[in-house]
Amino acid sequence: MNPRLLPHAVAALVAFAALPAAAANLVKVADTGAAAVYVDKDSIRRTGTQARAALEWRWVKPTPVADNPAKSYRMERQVQIANCDNRSYAVAEGTQYADERGTDPVSSYKHDESALPYSVATPRTIRETVVLWVCAATPAKK
Repeated sequence: MNPRLLPHAVAALVAFAALPAAAANLVKVADTGAAAVYVDKDSIRRTGTQARAALEWRWVKPTPVADNPAKSYRMERQVQIANCDNRSYAVAEGTQYADERGTDPVSSYKHDESALPYSVATPRTIRETVVLWVCAATPAKK
């Protein structure tokens, strides 16, 4: 690469990384009135009984950050892995944002996927709706 182009390439990469999630193919799959959850349809990947998807949770009111209650968030982007056979799920990683647009991060986490704790989605909850929707969007291959 021409050394004179390097600053332009870096600027382009930074601009690309800062693109809003609106560029994703988000579909609203559930809304409780207090929170709504969107799934990026293009992110869904199925391997056997597991379906991995990028989610975006949006809360109407600020929610305290678990490990720092002095901070709060209005939006969270997560990577969720669903087990479509038993309706369980695990959250592999996520970032919480103070604003509803997802531009002001206040907390983030990432878990070792080989040791993720799976939870059964409680029937008739927003989480069960997400698990069922993601699994239905990526049926198992026969």
